[in-house]
Amino acid sequence: MSIQYFSGFFQNGLPVQMVEFLRGDLAERKSLVVVMGFGNWDYSQDPEIDLNFAKDNWFDPAGILFDEYHFIGANMPKERAHELLRDASMILLQGGYTTLQNDFLKEHELAKPIKESAASIIMGISGGAKNMGAKVSCRKSDEVLKKSSGIYDGLGFGNFYYEPYFSLENNEIINNELIPLSQSIDIYATCDKSFLRVEGGKVSAYGNVWRISNSELQKQK
Repeated sequence: MSIQYFSGFFQNGLPVQMVEFLRGDLAERKSLVVVMGFGNWDYSQDPEIDLNFAKDNWFDPAGILFDEYHFIGANMPKERAHELLRDASMILLQGGYTTLQNDFLKEHELAKPIKESAASIIMGISGGAKNMGAKVSCRKSDEVLKKSSGIYDGLGFGNFYYEPYFSLENNEIINNELIPLSQSIDIYATCDKSFLRVEGGKVSAYGNVWRISNSELQKQK
């Protein structure tokens, strides 16, 4: 049974408290498997940029080292991707365009091997974390994404919707999107440098985290 982590993007290393939890939660460190995040950067210059950034900026500085590192991108055969996910010690879904990664997960049928993996930890960053929830939103039609606004199914780790980069000052998103959505599904929203740790279905909040349920906002402790 995996432990899941949900967070926004960390530019300057992982939070100290998260590192402490990760070290304790990793039963073994045979392999880290990173799933492509479809970010704004140039994959043609570095096809494994999602993996290299995570290794060089998050895990190596934290002293969390693995025997093997693997990257699942658009060109990897489906069968090989499934094999790597099943045998992973930790799976990381990188950030970027949420709905593009959502499409990628469906097209390569990655949901089942991720959810049935022997990995001790499944971690999502930003858009990857949003895709780990029960539902995912596309907020508006976008020429880049070519997706219609609406709600899509996520991987279903926890029966909630995840919102990173939350701010009480963003009244437009809160009032027009999150409050109405909270009528049908609970929302966990993390501010910068905050994260969720989910073990056995129990959600624990670290940092500045809010829960929105039935239109009510409640600070999590």
